[in-house]
Amino acid sequence: MKWCLLAFCLAVVPAMTCAQQADPCAGLAGVALGQCQGSQLRLQQQQLEQQQQELAKQQQQLALQQQQLAQQQQQLQQQQERQNQLNEQQRQNQQQLETVQHQNELLGQQLGHEKSPNQVAQPPTRDDSKRQEVNSWKAENPWYGSDYARTQFAMRYAKQLQQERPDLVGRPFLDAISAKVRDTFGAGK
Repeated sequence: MKWCLLAFCLAVVPAMTCAQQADPCAGLAGVALGQCQGSQLRLQQQQLEQQQQELAKQQQQLALQQQQLAQQQQQLQQQQERQNQLNEQQRQNQQQLETVQHQNELLGQQLGHEKSPNQVAQPPTRDDSKRQEVNSWKAENPWYGSDYARTQFAMRYAKQLQQERPDLVGRPFLDAISAKVRDTFGAGK
């Protein structure tokens, strides 16, 4: 029986010690219990306030990171828009270059096909009449080919006019270009 009592005491003492660690106010009574519980409550409130402050700091850091991410996304969008603009401008420049090369080829062909005085006269073809219209128009508009600004303007307007009025061809088409150049630059040269 002594051994049982001793074993019981040995088992109860550590259990009471654990209980006291879990509740530091256990075993107190009266005013001491009230003071202990008040102290424990204040300690818990301080811990809770610290946790809330840490949480607020983490939320601020998260908000700052989100703001930085939004700025980076905006910068990325702006860079993409700039790249798209550059690509479009490059495409337009390539089209203009191809148009100028095509016109140069046509002019080269016209110069190569002009008849020498020793050639036998052949009946005029449709291409010859077009070539004559162009040559006549160039003679009336000496700025074409010599005034870079007017020539470039005329070529751009010719593209626009072809899109707007595909039915307008031949000399009326060329005269419309001349009129637009005169309206824009005045009647000089």
